[in-house]
Amino acid sequence: MQSVARGRWWSRPAARVRGAGGVPGKTRFWRWFMALSLVLIILNSAVAAWLLAGFLERRMLERDVTVAMEFVNSIVRVQKAGAYFHGRTMDASVPEMEEFFRHVASLPGVFRANVYGEDRSVLWSSDPALIGRSFTMNDELDAVFRGELEPEIESVERGQKAEHVNFPPGIDRYIENYLPIWSTEGRRVVGAVEIYKHPTALLEAIQTGQLYVWFGSAVAALILYVGLGLVVLHAQRVLREQEARNVEMERLAVVGEMASAVAHGLRNPLAAIRSCAELALDDEIEPQTRESLRDIVSQSDRLEGWIRAFLRRARQEGDGDEVVALDDVVRECLAGFSAQLNARNIRADYEAIGESPLVSAPRSEINQVLNSVVSNSIEAMQTDGVLSISRVVDVDGMICVAIADTGPGLPEGMSGEIFTPFTTTKASGLGIGLALARRIIERVGGSMELSNGAERGVIVHILVPAVRS
Repeated sequence: MQSVARGRWWSRPAARVRGAGGVPGKTRFWRWFMALSLVLIILNSAVAAWLLAGFLERRMLERDVTVAMEFVNSIVRVQKAGAYFHGRTMDASVPEMEEFFRHVASLPGVFRANVYGEDRSVLWSSDPALIGRSFTMNDELDAVFRGELEPEIESVERGQKAEHVNFPPGIDRYIENYLPIWSTEGRRVVGAVEIYKHPTALLEAIQTGQLYVWFGSAVAALILYVGLGLVVLHAQRVLREQEARNVEMERLAVVGEMASAVAHGLRNPLAAIRSCAELALDDEIEPQTRESLRDIVSQSDRLEGWIRAFLRRARQEGDGDEVVALDDVVRECLAGFSAQLNARNIRADYEAIGESPLVSAPRSEINQVLNSVVSNSIEAMQTDGVLSISRVVDVDGMICVAIADTGPGLPEGMSGEIFTPFTTTKASGLGIGLALARRIIERVGGSMELSNGAERGVIVHILVPAVRS
């Protein structure tokens, strides 16, 4: 079809529509939004990971101290060492107490154990230097006599308690547990066992679990940020397309307002031209002249039909449920261009498969779309070309009309720009024919696309829904 070098109808935009991505303010907003989102996601993920890691550590320690408490109290019951804590005997050398102390000292991972009486004094300890000492300023010891379990992981460097002395070498982190010794009826705490553990497996499990929590939070944050970025990019693209479409609609609205006034003003001169042609037909004239006058009358009637249809659309008046046979409209269009086709030595081929489908659309609008495309195709080919039109109906009930020419084709990168209103390289063109044609097709539920042919020329594909019987 049109060649830019020859000034034809395929139009290059005079000025590109600047979408959302082309506006500096919106670009800065997008960057600020993504940066702020990154900061907030990292902060939220870090807080969540910190809370989850702390919860995991606390739950694992609570489970460990609960098991240890139940084990120690079962030893007290089995060894019948309750009398020692009830004050009925203070002899730590009796077999029952020796067996109890031996079991306490041999708990897995325990490197120190202290046994307290109700008066908070050390009754027995794996470190003999602590036996008999009292530690009244001990919040954890007070809590265990209230029946509370408060396990925690300590480090040797920050140990500030008086009993935190003479630890074995190589101990840097340990777990300090205070285990309550319950009375026989289970209602009162009569003693306490303090154990210092260095359970390598438990500490490694806690550390591994926390690493998994932090790693999972980091991966979740990354996925969330990438997903948010994709959503924002998609929204930005949609907004850009919508903005371009709004600009196009505004331009077409201006065209409509101007064209309405022009169309209304053309009706009187057009009627006068038709009347003059009809009057001339009553005279004795040559056959060739008579045929030309009939063409003037026919084309005047067609223009009058276009003007009426245009003014109805401008007033937003529908044509009702008009249904037309598409093949008839195509043949009518080709008949209207027969003189131009013959003058330029262009052959027009029309291939239709099956019966003529029906389209629910105003006849004048479908005719206008076909006239715009065919007229531009003829102008692109100039002379000695072939205009091929084919029509099929696919399985989904969509009618496909393909209009192909043997012109020079589209320049590189032009296929996405030719439907922009007011963009043309044609000296006498307005750049609105294709834009209006596509708008008409979209209004009836179809689509219109344009691309270069396999070898040369341009192919226009028009899709419209067929009326289902």
